[in-house]
Amino acid sequence: MDLQPLLRWIMTAIVLLVAVVLLSSILKIAGVLLWIALRVLLVLLLIAIVLRFVDVLKQRRR
Repeated sequence: MDLQPLLRWIMTAIVLLVAVVLLSSILKIAGVLLWIALRVLLVLLLIAIVLRFVDVLKQRRR
């Protein structure tokens, strides 16, 4: 029995498993970064709304 094809399949399986683990880790990190980015975006949006409101009040006083 030739072991070369069996070893090739085992190596392919190992490489695929490593790729899946790395992809899973990258997606978890991306999910965390997306959640942080959404929070920052919400804060910036609120700041922009407050600044616009203050600007409108200043325009009315003139």
